[in-house]
Amino acid sequence: MKRTIALGAALLALAVYLVTLSPGVVEGDPGEFQFVPYILGIPHPPGYPLYCLLGWVWSHLFPLGDVAFRMNLFSAIWGAAAVGVLALLGLEAIGTKWWPAVVGALAFAFSRTFWSQSTVAEVYTLNAFLVAAFLWAVLKGLDLTALAFITGLGLAHHRSFLFFIPGAVAFYIVKGKWPRGSLLAALALFLAPLLLYLIIPLRAPSLPYLKVQLSPDDTLILYGNSLKDFVDFILAKRFGGLVNWEAVGVERAVEALRWLREEFGWGGVALGIIGLTGLILRRRWEILALTGLGFASQVAFNLAYFIGDIRFLYVPAYLVFAFWIACGAREFADRLGGKAFILLLLPIALLIQNFQALTQASRAPVAERWTRILSLPLPEGAILLSNDRDELTPLYYYQLVEKKRPDIVPLYPLIVPELSDIGLVLDRALSSGRPVFTIKPMEGLEVAYEVQEWNGLWRVEGKVSGEGLTPLNLKVSDSLILAGYKLREKGKGVEVVLYWKVLSPLGEDLHSYVHLLGAAGERVAGSDHRPGGVFYPSSLWKPGQVLEDVHWLEGELAFPLRLRAGLYRWPSLEPFGQAVEFEARP
Repeated sequence: MKRTIALGAALLALAVYLVTLSPGVVEGDPGEFQFVPYILGIPHPPGYPLYCLLGWVWSHLFPLGDVAFRMNLFSAIWGAAAVGVLALLGLEAIGTKWWPAVVGALAFAFSRTFWSQSTVAEVYTLNAFLVAAFLWAVLKGLDLTALAFITGLGLAHHRSFLFFIPGAVAFYIVKGKWPRGSLLAALALFLAPLLLYLIIPLRAPSLPYLKVQLSPDDTLILYGNSLKDFVDFILAKRFGGLVNWEAVGVERAVEALRWLREEFGWGGVALGIIGLTGLILRRRWEILALTGLGFASQVAFNLAYFIGDIRFLYVPAYLVFAFWIACGAREFADRLGGKAFILLLLPIALLIQNFQALTQASRAPVAERWTRILSLPLPEGAILLSNDRDELTPLYYYQLVEKKRPDIVPLYPLIVPELSDIGLVLDRALSSGRPVFTIKPMEGLEVAYEVQEWNGLWRVEGKVSGEGLTPLNLKVSDSLILAGYKLREKGKGVEVVLYWKVLSPLGEDLHSYVHLLGAAGERVAGSDHRPGGVFYPSSLWKPGQVLEDVHWLEGELAFPLRLRAGLYRWPSLEPFGQAVEFEARP
Protein backbone atom coordinates (compact mmCIF):
# COMPACT_ATOMS: atom_id res chain seq x y z
CA MET A 1 0.00 0.00 0.00
CA LYS A 2 2.73 2.46 0.96
CA ARG A 3 4.71 1.75 -2.19
CA THR A 4 1.60 2.18 -4.34
CA ILE A 5 0.85 5.57 -2.79
CA ALA A 6 4.47 6.70 -3.18
CA LEU A 7 4.53 5.50 -6.79
CA GLY A 8 1.32 7.42 -7.51
CA ALA A 9 2.79 10.63 -6.09
CA ALA A 10 5.96 10.12 -8.12
CA LEU A 11 4.08 9.47 -11.36
CA LEU A 12 1.88 12.52 -10.86
CA ALA A 13 4.96 14.68 -10.32
CA LEU A 14 6.67 13.13 -13.35
CA ALA A 15 3.65 13.84 -15.53
CA VAL A 16 3.76 17.51 -14.57
CA TYR A 17 7.52 17.69 -15.10
CA LEU A 18 7.18 16.14 -18.56
CA VAL A 19 4.56 18.68 -19.58
CA THR A 20 6.77 21.55 -18.42
CA LEU A 21 10.15 20.06 -19.43
CA SER A 22 12.63 22.21 -21.32
CA PRO A 23 12.75 20.88 -24.89
CA GLY A 24 16.44 21.41 -25.61
CA VAL A 25 19.61 23.38 -24.99
CA VAL A 26 19.75 25.80 -22.06
CA GLU A 27 22.36 28.10 -20.54
CA GLY A 28 24.32 28.11 -17.30
CA ASP A 29 25.01 25.08 -15.12
CA PRO A 30 22.09 23.16 -16.70
CA GLY A 31 23.73 23.78 -20.07
CA GLU A 32 26.98 22.37 -18.71
CA PHE A 33 25.22 19.28 -17.37
CA GLN A 34 23.69 18.66 -20.79
CA PHE A 35 27.04 17.95 -22.45
CA VAL A 36 29.44 16.88 -19.66
CA PRO A 37 27.82 13.53 -18.77
CA TYR A 38 27.44 12.56 -22.44
CA ILE A 39 31.21 12.83 -23.03
CA LEU A 40 31.98 11.61 -19.49
CA GLY A 41 33.62 14.93 -18.88
CA ILE A 42 34.38 17.06 -15.86
CA PRO A 43 31.98 19.82 -14.81
CA HIS A 44 32.76 22.61 -12.36
CA PRO A 45 34.04 21.63 -8.88
CA PRO A 46 33.56 19.38 -7.02
CA GLY A 47 32.92 17.29 -10.12
CA TYR A 48 29.67 15.39 -9.33
CA PRO A 49 31.07 12.02 -10.50
CA LEU A 50 27.98 9.96 -9.63
CA TYR A 51 25.74 12.27 -11.65
CA CYS A 52 28.15 12.27 -14.59
CA LEU A 53 28.49 8.48 -14.68
CA LEU A 54 24.74 7.88 -14.38
CA GLY A 55 24.14 10.62 -16.95
CA TRP A 56 26.59 8.99 -19.34
CA VAL A 57 24.73 5.68 -19.11
CA TRP A 58 21.35 7.38 -19.46
CA SER A 59 22.28 9.63 -22.38
CA HIS A 60 23.83 6.76 -24.35
CA LEU A 61 21.35 3.96 -23.65
CA PHE A 62 18.08 5.87 -24.01
CA PRO A 63 17.94 7.58 -27.44
CA LEU A 64 14.99 9.86 -26.67
CA GLY A 65 15.28 13.10 -28.62
CA ASP A 66 18.61 14.88 -28.63
CA VAL A 67 21.15 14.69 -25.81
CA ALA A 68 20.03 18.00 -24.29
CA PHE A 69 16.46 16.73 -23.99
CA ARG A 70 17.61 13.42 -22.52
CA MET A 71 19.54 15.16 -19.76
CA ASN A 72 16.58 17.43 -18.99
CA LEU A 73 14.45 14.28 -18.74
CA PHE A 74 17.11 12.73 -16.49
CA SER A 75 16.45 15.50 -13.94
CA ALA A 76 12.69 15.04 -14.20
CA ILE A 77 12.98 11.32 -13.42
CA TRP A 78 15.15 11.88 -10.37
CA GLY A 79 12.84 14.68 -9.27
CA ALA A 80 9.84 12.35 -9.44
CA ALA A 81 11.80 9.65 -7.62
CA ALA A 82 12.62 12.12 -4.83
CA VAL A 83 8.91 12.95 -4.50
CA GLY A 84 8.08 9.24 -4.25
CA VAL A 85 10.68 8.57 -1.55
CA LEU A 86 9.57 11.68 0.36
CA ALA A 87 6.04 10.21 0.34
CA LEU A 88 7.47 6.96 1.73
CA LEU A 89 9.28 8.94 4.43
CA GLY A 90 6.04 10.63 5.43
CA LEU A 91 4.14 7.34 5.44
CA GLU A 92 6.81 5.76 7.63
CA ALA A 93 6.57 8.58 10.18
CA ILE A 94 2.82 9.16 10.08
CA GLY A 95 1.55 5.58 10.10
CA THR A 96 -1.90 4.57 8.97
CA LYS A 97 -3.10 7.79 7.35
CA TRP A 98 -1.78 8.03 3.79
CA TRP A 99 -2.93 11.36 2.45
CA PRO A 100 -0.97 13.71 4.79
CA ALA A 101 2.23 12.19 3.36
CA VAL A 102 0.93 12.91 -0.14
CA VAL A 103 0.19 16.54 0.81
CA GLY A 104 3.82 17.01 1.89
CA ALA A 105 5.33 15.13 -1.04
CA LEU A 106 3.30 16.98 -3.68
CA ALA A 107 3.85 20.34 -1.97
CA PHE A 108 7.54 19.69 -2.44
CA ALA A 109 7.02 18.45 -6.01
CA PHE A 110 5.25 21.66 -7.03
CA SER A 111 7.34 24.10 -4.99
CA ARG A 112 8.98 26.70 -7.18
CA THR A 113 12.66 25.88 -6.83
CA PHE A 114 12.49 22.09 -6.91
CA TRP A 115 10.08 22.09 -9.83
CA SER A 116 12.38 24.45 -11.75
CA GLN A 117 15.30 22.07 -11.24
CA SER A 118 13.21 19.11 -12.41
CA THR A 119 12.75 20.56 -15.90
CA VAL A 120 16.41 21.15 -16.85
CA ALA A 121 19.63 19.17 -16.53
CA GLU A 122 20.82 19.80 -12.96
CA VAL A 123 22.26 18.01 -9.94
CA TYR A 124 19.68 19.02 -7.36
CA THR A 125 16.99 16.42 -8.07
CA LEU A 126 19.40 13.50 -7.72
CA ASN A 127 20.68 15.09 -4.51
CA ALA A 128 17.12 15.40 -3.18
CA PHE A 129 16.48 11.74 -4.00
CA LEU A 130 19.61 10.63 -2.13
CA VAL A 131 18.81 12.81 0.91
CA ALA A 132 15.23 11.52 1.02
CA ALA A 133 16.45 7.93 0.61
CA PHE A 134 18.91 8.39 3.47
CA LEU A 135 16.29 9.83 5.83
CA TRP A 136 13.86 7.07 4.91
CA ALA A 137 16.51 4.36 5.39
CA VAL A 138 17.31 5.68 8.88
CA LEU A 139 13.65 5.91 9.87
CA LYS A 140 12.88 2.51 8.32
CA GLY A 141 15.65 0.91 10.35
CA LEU A 142 17.83 -0.39 7.51
CA ASP A 143 21.14 -1.90 8.51
CA LEU A 144 24.52 -0.18 8.65
CA THR A 145 25.72 -1.41 5.27
CA ALA A 146 22.71 0.09 3.46
CA LEU A 147 23.15 3.41 5.30
CA ALA A 148 26.87 3.46 4.51
CA PHE A 149 26.27 2.81 0.83
CA ILE A 150 23.65 5.56 0.54
CA THR A 151 26.02 7.92 2.37
CA GLY A 152 28.83 7.09 -0.03
CA LEU A 153 26.55 7.71 -3.00
CA GLY A 154 25.41 11.00 -1.50
CA LEU A 155 28.97 12.23 -0.97
CA ALA A 156 29.96 11.05 -4.46
CA HIS A 157 27.34 13.43 -5.76
CA HIS A 158 26.86 16.55 -3.64
CA ARG A 159 28.70 17.75 -0.55
CA SER A 160 25.53 19.15 1.06
CA PHE A 161 24.70 15.52 1.92
CA LEU A 162 27.14 15.98 4.82
CA PHE A 163 24.62 18.15 6.65
CA PHE A 164 22.30 15.19 7.21
CA ILE A 165 24.81 12.79 8.74
CA PRO A 166 24.83 14.44 12.24
CA GLY A 167 21.04 14.15 12.36
CA ALA A 168 21.26 10.41 11.70
CA VAL A 169 23.83 10.01 14.48
CA ALA A 170 21.59 12.01 16.82
CA PHE A 171 18.63 9.83 15.81
CA TYR A 172 20.39 6.69 17.03
CA ILE A 173 21.63 8.39 20.19
CA VAL A 174 18.11 9.50 21.10
CA LYS A 175 16.67 6.12 20.20
CA GLY A 176 19.38 4.36 22.18
CA LYS A 177 19.85 1.72 19.52
CA TRP A 178 22.46 1.59 16.77
CA PRO A 179 21.93 -0.03 13.36
CA ARG A 180 23.19 -3.56 12.96
CA GLY A 181 25.69 -4.68 10.36
CA SER A 182 29.34 -5.38 9.70
CA LEU A 183 31.57 -2.34 10.21
CA LEU A 184 34.07 -3.63 7.68
CA ALA A 185 31.40 -4.19 5.02
CA ALA A 186 29.89 -0.79 5.80
CA LEU A 187 33.27 0.90 5.39
CA ALA A 188 33.82 -0.82 2.05
CA LEU A 189 30.36 0.15 0.79
CA PHE A 190 30.89 3.73 1.97
CA LEU A 191 34.25 4.08 0.22
CA ALA A 192 33.32 2.34 -3.03
CA PRO A 193 31.17 5.20 -4.44
CA LEU A 194 33.84 7.73 -3.45
CA LEU A 195 36.23 6.01 -5.85
CA LEU A 196 34.11 7.54 -8.62
CA TYR A 197 36.04 10.77 -8.03
CA LEU A 198 38.93 9.05 -9.81
CA ILE A 199 37.01 9.68 -13.03
CA ILE A 200 38.33 13.24 -12.80
CA PRO A 201 42.09 12.56 -13.18
CA LEU A 202 41.46 9.60 -15.48
CA ARG A 203 39.32 11.56 -17.94
CA ALA A 204 41.03 14.97 -17.73
CA PRO A 205 43.83 14.27 -20.27
CA SER A 206 41.34 13.38 -23.03
CA LEU A 207 38.97 16.35 -22.59
CA PRO A 208 39.79 19.08 -25.13
CA TYR A 209 37.95 21.90 -23.38
CA LEU A 210 40.20 21.68 -20.31
CA LYS A 211 43.20 22.98 -22.31
CA VAL A 212 42.56 26.04 -24.49
CA GLN A 213 45.37 26.96 -26.88
CA LEU A 214 44.92 30.62 -27.77
CA SER A 215 48.22 30.77 -29.66
CA PRO A 216 51.37 28.65 -29.97
CA ASP A 217 52.77 30.51 -26.95
CA ASP A 218 49.62 30.85 -24.86
CA THR A 219 47.62 27.94 -23.46
CA LEU A 220 44.98 28.17 -20.75
CA ILE A 221 44.97 25.17 -18.41
CA LEU A 222 41.56 24.76 -16.80
CA TYR A 223 42.55 21.69 -14.81
CA GLY A 224 46.19 20.81 -14.17
CA ASN A 225 45.64 17.18 -13.11
CA SER A 226 48.25 17.13 -10.36
CA LEU A 227 47.45 15.65 -6.96
CA LYS A 228 47.02 19.15 -5.54
CA ASP A 229 44.75 20.11 -8.43
CA PHE A 230 42.66 17.01 -7.77
CA VAL A 231 42.31 17.67 -4.04
CA ASP A 232 41.54 21.36 -4.56
CA PHE A 233 38.98 20.45 -7.21
CA ILE A 234 36.99 17.88 -5.23
CA LEU A 235 37.06 20.19 -2.19
CA ALA A 236 35.83 23.05 -4.44
CA LYS A 237 38.44 25.41 -3.02
CA ARG A 238 37.75 27.96 -5.76
CA PHE A 239 34.40 28.62 -4.03
CA GLY A 240 35.83 28.71 -0.52
CA GLY A 241 36.14 32.49 -0.53
CA LEU A 242 32.36 32.79 -0.94
CA VAL A 243 31.74 31.53 2.61
CA ASN A 244 31.59 34.49 5.02
CA TRP A 245 30.23 33.73 8.47
CA GLU A 246 30.76 37.32 9.60
CA ALA A 247 28.27 38.55 7.00
CA VAL A 248 25.42 36.40 8.34
CA GLY A 249 22.74 38.68 9.71
CA VAL A 250 19.07 39.49 9.95
CA GLU A 251 18.83 40.50 6.30
CA ARG A 252 19.96 37.09 5.06
CA ALA A 253 17.64 35.30 7.49
CA VAL A 254 14.66 37.41 6.40
CA GLU A 255 15.49 36.64 2.77
CA ALA A 256 15.55 32.91 3.52
CA LEU A 257 12.16 33.16 5.24
CA ARG A 258 10.75 35.06 2.28
CA TRP A 259 11.98 32.33 -0.06
CA LEU A 260 10.37 29.68 2.15
CA ARG A 261 7.06 31.52 1.89
CA GLU A 262 7.45 31.72 -1.89
CA GLU A 263 8.04 27.96 -2.02
CA PHE A 264 5.01 26.83 -0.02
CA GLY A 265 2.82 29.90 0.51
CA TRP A 266 1.71 31.16 3.92
CA GLY A 267 -0.55 28.14 4.30
CA GLY A 268 2.29 25.73 3.65
CA VAL A 269 4.61 27.56 6.05
CA ALA A 270 1.95 27.48 8.76
CA LEU A 271 1.33 23.79 8.15
CA GLY A 272 5.06 23.03 8.38
CA ILE A 273 5.34 24.91 11.68
CA ILE A 274 2.31 23.01 13.00
CA GLY A 275 3.94 19.75 11.95
CA LEU A 276 7.20 20.66 13.69
CA THR A 277 5.27 21.63 16.81
CA GLY A 278 3.33 18.38 16.64
CA LEU A 279 6.55 16.36 16.61
CA ILE A 280 7.63 18.21 19.76
CA LEU A 281 4.30 17.67 21.54
CA ARG A 282 4.28 14.00 20.56
CA ARG A 283 7.85 13.72 21.86
CA ARG A 284 9.14 12.32 18.59
CA TRP A 285 12.64 13.43 19.55
CA GLU A 286 14.37 10.94 17.26
CA ILE A 287 12.54 12.30 14.19
CA LEU A 288 13.19 15.87 15.31
CA ALA A 289 16.90 15.08 15.61
CA LEU A 290 17.02 13.36 12.22
CA THR A 291 15.27 16.12 10.28
CA GLY A 292 15.90 19.19 12.42
CA LEU A 293 19.69 18.98 12.54
CA GLY A 294 19.92 18.50 8.78
CA PHE A 295 17.57 21.39 8.13
CA ALA A 296 19.36 23.71 10.57
CA SER A 297 22.83 22.79 9.27
CA GLN A 298 21.86 23.32 5.63
CA VAL A 299 20.19 26.67 6.32
CA ALA A 300 23.04 27.91 8.54
CA PHE A 301 25.61 27.16 5.84
CA ASN A 302 23.48 28.73 3.12
CA LEU A 303 23.18 31.95 5.11
CA ALA A 304 26.97 32.26 5.04
CA TYR A 305 27.48 31.09 1.45
CA PHE A 306 27.41 34.01 -0.97
CA ILE A 307 27.13 32.22 -4.29
CA GLY A 308 24.83 33.43 -7.04
CA ASP A 309 22.56 30.37 -7.20
CA ILE A 310 22.30 29.92 -3.42
CA ARG A 311 18.53 29.44 -3.61
CA PHE A 312 18.99 26.06 -5.28
CA LEU A 313 21.09 24.87 -2.34
CA TYR A 314 18.01 25.19 -0.13
CA VAL A 315 16.36 22.24 -1.92
CA PRO A 316 17.29 19.65 0.78
CA ALA A 317 16.02 22.02 3.47
CA TYR A 318 12.76 22.47 1.53
CA LEU A 319 12.47 18.68 1.33
CA VAL A 320 12.66 18.47 5.13
CA PHE A 321 10.15 21.29 5.50
CA ALA A 322 7.79 19.45 3.15
CA PHE A 323 8.08 16.43 5.46
CA TRP A 324 7.04 18.72 8.32
CA ILE A 325 4.09 19.86 6.18
CA ALA A 326 3.05 16.20 5.99
CA CYS A 327 3.33 16.00 9.78
CA GLY A 328 1.19 19.14 10.06
CA ALA A 329 -1.46 17.63 7.76
CA ARG A 330 -1.46 14.57 10.04
CA GLU A 331 -2.26 16.84 13.04
CA PHE A 332 -5.34 18.14 11.24
CA ALA A 333 -6.32 14.64 10.11
CA ASP A 334 -6.23 13.40 13.71
CA ARG A 335 -8.51 16.19 14.85
CA LEU A 336 -10.81 16.79 11.87
CA GLY A 337 -10.92 13.38 10.22
CA GLY A 338 -12.10 13.41 6.61
CA LYS A 339 -12.67 17.17 6.65
CA ALA A 340 -8.90 17.66 6.64
CA PHE A 341 -8.79 16.34 3.07
CA ILE A 342 -9.16 20.00 2.12
CA LEU A 343 -5.42 20.33 2.80
CA LEU A 344 -4.83 18.59 -0.53
CA LEU A 345 -5.66 22.00 -1.97
CA LEU A 346 -2.18 23.15 -0.91
CA PRO A 347 -0.23 21.22 -3.61
CA ILE A 348 -3.02 21.90 -6.10
CA ALA A 349 -2.70 25.63 -5.42
CA LEU A 350 1.07 25.46 -5.83
CA LEU A 351 0.63 23.56 -9.10
CA ILE A 352 -1.72 26.21 -10.50
CA GLN A 353 0.31 29.11 -9.14
CA ASN A 354 3.67 27.99 -10.52
CA PHE A 355 2.69 26.24 -13.74
CA GLN A 356 2.78 29.23 -16.08
CA ALA A 357 6.03 30.60 -14.66
CA LEU A 358 7.87 27.27 -14.77
CA THR A 359 6.68 25.63 -17.96
CA GLN A 360 9.46 25.55 -20.52
CA ALA A 361 7.86 23.22 -23.03
CA SER A 362 7.42 25.88 -25.72
CA ARG A 363 10.62 27.84 -25.06
CA ALA A 364 13.57 27.33 -27.38
CA PRO A 365 15.27 30.75 -27.68
CA VAL A 366 18.69 29.44 -26.66
CA ALA A 367 18.79 26.84 -29.43
CA GLU A 368 17.52 29.36 -31.97
CA ARG A 369 20.15 31.90 -30.95
CA TRP A 370 23.05 29.49 -31.20
CA THR A 371 21.81 27.96 -34.43
CA ARG A 372 21.93 31.45 -35.91
CA ILE A 373 25.37 32.25 -34.45
CA LEU A 374 26.91 29.01 -35.67
CA SER A 375 25.47 29.56 -39.14
CA LEU A 376 27.39 32.84 -39.50
CA PRO A 377 30.58 32.95 -41.60
CA LEU A 378 32.78 33.27 -38.53
CA PRO A 379 36.52 33.23 -39.32
CA GLU A 380 38.39 30.01 -38.59
CA GLY A 381 39.58 29.92 -34.98
CA ALA A 382 37.49 32.92 -33.88
CA ILE A 383 37.06 33.66 -30.18
CA LEU A 384 33.50 34.13 -28.94
CA LEU A 385 33.47 36.08 -25.72
CA SER A 386 31.01 37.05 -23.00
CA ASN A 387 31.32 38.47 -19.52
CA ASP A 388 29.07 35.61 -18.35
CA ARG A 389 30.20 31.98 -18.57
CA ASP A 390 26.57 30.84 -18.40
CA GLU A 391 25.83 32.36 -21.80
CA LEU A 392 28.55 30.26 -23.46
CA THR A 393 27.71 26.78 -22.15
CA PRO A 394 25.46 26.07 -25.18
CA LEU A 395 28.48 26.56 -27.44
CA TYR A 396 30.27 23.74 -25.63
CA TYR A 397 27.21 21.54 -26.18
CA TYR A 398 27.13 22.16 -29.93
CA GLN A 399 30.89 21.65 -30.23
CA LEU A 400 31.30 18.55 -28.06
CA VAL A 401 28.00 16.77 -28.66
CA GLU A 402 26.92 17.85 -32.15
CA LYS A 403 30.49 18.48 -33.46
CA LYS A 404 29.68 21.95 -34.82
CA ARG A 405 32.48 24.51 -35.23
CA PRO A 406 35.01 22.93 -32.86
CA ASP A 407 37.53 25.55 -34.06
CA ILE A 408 35.73 28.36 -32.21
CA VAL A 409 37.11 29.26 -28.77
CA PRO A 410 34.68 30.28 -25.99
CA LEU A 411 36.22 32.71 -23.51
CA TYR A 412 34.88 34.41 -20.38
CA PRO A 413 36.09 35.85 -17.05
CA LEU A 414 37.37 33.25 -14.58
CA ILE A 415 37.78 30.56 -17.21
CA VAL A 416 41.11 30.44 -15.38
CA PRO A 417 41.67 32.31 -12.09
CA GLU A 418 44.08 34.89 -13.51
CA LEU A 419 41.53 36.11 -16.08
CA SER A 420 39.33 37.62 -13.41
CA ASP A 421 37.54 40.32 -15.42
CA ILE A 422 36.40 41.11 -18.94
CA GLY A 423 39.32 43.45 -19.62
CA LEU A 424 41.92 40.80 -18.85
CA VAL A 425 40.03 38.34 -21.02
CA LEU A 426 39.83 40.77 -23.93
CA ASP A 427 43.51 41.67 -23.70
CA ARG A 428 44.47 37.98 -23.70
CA ALA A 429 42.14 37.27 -26.62
CA LEU A 430 43.47 40.16 -28.71
CA SER A 431 47.08 39.21 -28.00
CA SER A 432 46.40 35.75 -29.45
CA GLY A 433 45.95 37.21 -32.92
CA ARG A 434 42.63 35.42 -33.36
CA PRO A 435 39.47 37.26 -34.52
CA VAL A 436 37.55 38.29 -31.40
CA PHE A 437 33.76 38.70 -31.11
CA THR A 438 31.40 39.33 -28.23
CA ILE A 439 28.10 37.48 -28.44
CA LYS A 440 26.09 40.44 -27.18
CA PRO A 441 26.36 44.23 -27.03
CA MET A 442 28.43 45.16 -23.99
CA GLU A 443 27.93 48.86 -23.47
CA GLY A 444 31.04 50.43 -22.01
CA LEU A 445 33.70 48.31 -23.71
CA GLU A 446 34.11 51.12 -26.23
CA VAL A 447 36.01 53.18 -23.65
CA ALA A 448 38.95 50.79 -24.01
CA TYR A 449 38.35 48.81 -27.22
CA GLU A 450 37.39 49.40 -30.82
CA VAL A 451 34.09 47.53 -31.22
CA GLN A 452 31.99 47.18 -34.37
CA GLU A 453 28.65 45.42 -34.92
CA TRP A 454 28.99 42.35 -37.17
CA ASN A 455 26.00 40.21 -38.23
CA GLY A 456 24.39 40.44 -34.81
CA LEU A 457 27.69 39.90 -33.02
CA TRP A 458 30.23 42.56 -32.07
CA ARG A 459 33.78 42.37 -33.39
CA VAL A 460 36.57 43.72 -31.18
CA GLU A 461 39.16 45.17 -33.55
CA GLY A 462 41.74 46.29 -31.01
CA LYS A 463 42.43 48.64 -28.15
CA VAL A 464 41.74 52.37 -27.99
CA SER A 465 45.03 54.11 -28.75
CA GLY A 466 44.18 57.78 -28.52
CA GLU A 467 45.96 58.38 -31.81
CA GLY A 468 45.49 61.96 -33.03
CA LEU A 469 44.47 63.39 -29.67
CA THR A 470 45.48 66.86 -28.56
CA PRO A 471 47.86 66.15 -25.67
CA LEU A 472 47.31 67.64 -22.21
CA ASN A 473 48.85 65.31 -19.59
CA LEU A 474 47.03 67.02 -16.72
CA LYS A 475 47.24 65.32 -13.33
CA VAL A 476 43.90 64.34 -11.81
CA SER A 477 45.33 62.12 -9.08
CA ASP A 478 48.39 60.00 -8.42
CA SER A 479 46.63 57.18 -10.30
CA LEU A 480 45.14 59.05 -13.26
CA ILE A 481 45.95 61.79 -15.75
CA LEU A 482 43.94 63.44 -18.50
CA ALA A 483 46.19 62.53 -21.41
CA GLY A 484 44.37 64.63 -23.99
CA TYR A 485 41.16 65.28 -25.88
CA LYS A 486 39.44 65.42 -29.25
CA LEU A 487 36.55 67.62 -30.35
CA ARG A 488 34.09 66.42 -32.98
CA GLU A 489 31.47 68.86 -34.23
CA LYS A 490 28.16 67.10 -34.85
CA GLY A 491 24.98 68.96 -35.74
CA LYS A 492 23.97 71.36 -33.00
CA GLY A 493 26.72 70.51 -30.63
CA VAL A 494 30.10 68.93 -30.14
CA GLU A 495 31.47 65.66 -28.84
CA VAL A 496 34.15 66.17 -26.25
CA VAL A 497 36.29 63.04 -26.16
CA LEU A 498 38.46 62.79 -23.06
CA TYR A 499 41.40 60.40 -22.95
CA TRP A 500 42.20 59.21 -19.44
CA LYS A 501 45.46 57.39 -18.81
CA VAL A 502 45.67 55.06 -15.84
CA LEU A 503 48.87 55.11 -13.78
CA SER A 504 47.76 52.70 -11.05
CA PRO A 505 44.50 50.82 -10.31
CA LEU A 506 41.60 53.09 -9.40
CA GLY A 507 39.79 50.40 -7.42
CA GLU A 508 36.34 51.98 -7.62
CA ASP A 509 33.59 52.85 -10.09
CA LEU A 510 33.67 56.57 -10.86
CA HIS A 511 31.57 59.03 -12.82
CA SER A 512 33.17 61.61 -15.10
CA TYR A 513 32.04 65.06 -16.16
CA VAL A 514 32.80 67.89 -18.57
CA HIS A 515 31.66 71.43 -17.80
CA LEU A 516 31.59 74.23 -20.34
CA LEU A 517 32.69 77.36 -18.54
CA GLY A 518 31.67 80.98 -19.17
CA ALA A 519 33.86 84.05 -19.14
CA ALA A 520 33.69 84.30 -15.36
CA GLY A 521 34.37 80.60 -14.85
CA GLU A 522 30.72 79.73 -14.25
CA ARG A 523 29.18 76.47 -15.55
CA VAL A 524 27.26 77.11 -18.77
CA ALA A 525 26.58 73.52 -19.88
CA GLY A 526 27.79 70.10 -18.99
CA SER A 527 27.69 66.35 -19.34
CA ASP A 528 28.34 63.55 -16.88
CA HIS A 529 28.01 59.77 -16.82
CA ARG A 530 29.79 56.62 -15.69
CA PRO A 531 32.47 55.90 -18.31
CA GLY A 532 32.59 52.22 -19.14
CA GLY A 533 28.99 51.71 -18.08
CA VAL A 534 28.12 48.33 -16.59
CA PHE A 535 30.64 46.20 -18.45
CA TYR A 536 33.88 48.18 -18.15
CA PRO A 537 33.67 50.68 -15.27
CA SER A 538 36.75 52.41 -13.91
CA SER A 539 37.30 49.73 -11.26
CA LEU A 540 38.43 47.46 -14.13
CA TRP A 541 40.77 49.92 -15.81
CA LYS A 542 44.39 48.76 -15.92
CA PRO A 543 47.67 50.68 -15.46
CA GLY A 544 48.96 51.90 -18.82
CA GLN A 545 45.52 51.86 -20.44
CA VAL A 546 44.18 54.84 -22.36
CA LEU A 547 40.39 55.17 -22.03
CA GLU A 548 38.17 57.07 -24.47
CA ASP A 549 35.39 58.91 -22.63
CA VAL A 550 32.84 60.60 -24.93
CA HIS A 551 30.69 63.51 -23.72
CA TRP A 552 28.15 65.63 -25.58
CA LEU A 553 27.71 69.37 -25.29
CA GLU A 554 24.73 70.87 -27.10
CA GLY A 555 24.16 74.40 -28.37
CA GLU A 556 25.79 77.11 -30.42
CA LEU A 557 29.36 76.97 -29.23
CA ALA A 558 32.17 79.45 -29.82
CA PHE A 559 35.70 78.10 -30.02
CA PRO A 560 37.98 77.75 -28.20
CA LEU A 561 35.93 76.09 -25.48
CA ARG A 562 36.92 76.58 -21.90
CA LEU A 563 36.34 73.23 -20.23
CA ARG A 564 36.60 71.70 -16.79
CA ALA A 565 36.83 67.91 -16.47
CA GLY A 566 37.05 65.52 -13.56
CA LEU A 567 35.66 62.47 -11.82
CA TYR A 568 33.56 61.86 -8.74
CA ARG A 569 32.15 59.07 -6.62
CA TRP A 570 28.50 58.11 -6.85
CA PRO A 571 26.16 58.62 -5.05
CA SER A 572 28.12 60.70 -2.54
CA LEU A 573 29.27 63.17 -5.27
CA GLU A 574 32.63 63.29 -3.48
CA PRO A 575 35.36 64.48 -5.90
CA PHE A 576 37.99 62.00 -7.02
CA GLY A 577 41.34 63.78 -7.15
CA GLN A 578 41.16 67.27 -8.61
CA ALA A 579 39.35 68.82 -11.54
CA VAL A 580 41.43 70.09 -14.46
CA GLU A 581 40.70 73.00 -16.80
CA PHE A 582 41.83 73.52 -20.39
CA GLU A 583 40.94 75.23 -23.65
CA ALA A 584 39.80 73.01 -26.50
CA ARG A 585 39.62 73.49 -30.27
CA PRO A 586 38.37 71.17 -33.03
